[in-house]
Amino acid sequence: MSKNLFVGADIDARKFVICFLNDDGKQLGKIFSLPNSSEGTKTLTEKIITLCKKHNLNEIKIGCEATSQYSFHFLNEMSSDKNLHMFNTVVFQLNPKLIRGFKKSYPDTDKTDLKDAFVIADRLRFGRLPQPYLPNQNHLPLQRLTRFRFHVVQNISREKNYLFSLIFLKYSAYKQQKTFSNEFGATSQAVLTEFLTADEIADTNVETLTEFIIKKGKNRFSDPEDIVKNIKAMARKSYKIRPELAKSVNLVLAMTLKNIGVMQKSLKEVNKAISDELKAFPNTLQSVPGIGQIYTAGIIAEIGDINRFENEAKLAKFAGLAWRKFQTSDYQAEETPFFRSSNKYLRYYLVQAANSLKNHNAEYRKFYDSKYKEALIHKHKRALVLTARKFVRLAYAMLKSGKLYQA
Repeated sequence: MSKNLFVGADIDARKFVICFLNDDGKQLGKIFSLPNSSEGTKTLTEKIITLCKKHNLNEIKIGCEATSQYSFHFLNEMSSDKNLHMFNTVVFQLNPKLIRGFKKSYPDTDKTDLKDAFVIADRLRFGRLPQPYLPNQNHLPLQRLTRFRFHVVQNISREKNYLFSLIFLKYSAYKQQKTFSNEFGATSQAVLTEFLTADEIADTNVETLTEFIIKKGKNRFSDPEDIVKNIKAMARKSYKIRPELAKSVNLVLAMTLKNIGVMQKSLKEVNKAISDELKAFPNTLQSVPGIGQIYTAGIIAEIGDINRFENEAKLAKFAGLAWRKFQTSDYQAEETPFFRSSNKYLRYYLVQAANSLKNHNAEYRKFYDSKYKEALIHKHKRALVLTARKFVRLAYAMLKSGKLYQA
């Protein structure tokens, strides 16, 4: 008969707090802390082995919350320690939302590291746990790159949204007039930064402004006079702001454009690094038209070993592309939120892959269009995530079988 030791660890940058529980939920000793270091994990291993021998325990379950990078070394050390393997040790990385939800069953529990370690250990005892943590996986270097790329893309998106608010403050009619198709082109950036106010544009004669557009556009515009006409109209329609405010807005706008440029350069560099790293992972996903190296890498980096998942439904849930049902009597909700306690990186890359796939594959385009028509609200978003859910079935089958894509 199995006799378990449940080890709950609450981890931060400096330390980890440990709680030991047995099968009955009884604490085996006081809750204690150790430094979050290699020496700390060695000391913890010794304490665990001593406790197992003392109480004749033959299975160990160790768990901690996913806490950015702070739990990374702890998880690897605990799951790869050969001395712990004698006791059938399994290590789990738990979603913080799972612990927060479970903690609600302890209404009088305070928010302290000591209590959190106890709750984590008790959650391990409760069962129904996620996939075990696998140490030193080959795909981790690729995962570092694809997750950093996600971080860069999110920052670029936030910075662009901030830029659009600044553009409105300086030239309120800029987007309304559709002055340029690409606000981030060289000519557009010159108009945004080299004129202090809309009044300055309005006061500049057409010939001078035309020469400016031709020069900044390197004579690539087929009809620069039409662009000048649009710019003049934009300047007339825009709100007027004081020159003192305009100086501050102009400086912040120019610096924001510079930030975006730096991040876009970083994105190109990390894309190349991802492409190089992906060469070590032979796969068939790249044979799907429209997926490409970057999205393939993001998907493979988060899935790891496809054999961890019994079926495509388990993979879809892991990615957050599964929905909670909300139905009572004859009523069924139109909005059914998907599982948020999932892998946001895998969901991102699957959805981005689906967005690209619908533009290159007739079957997926037809599927997307049908779901778009069916949706009553959030049409594009709902159609896209449903297309991503359909793609999960294909991705799972291809990674499992190793077969190339066939239309």
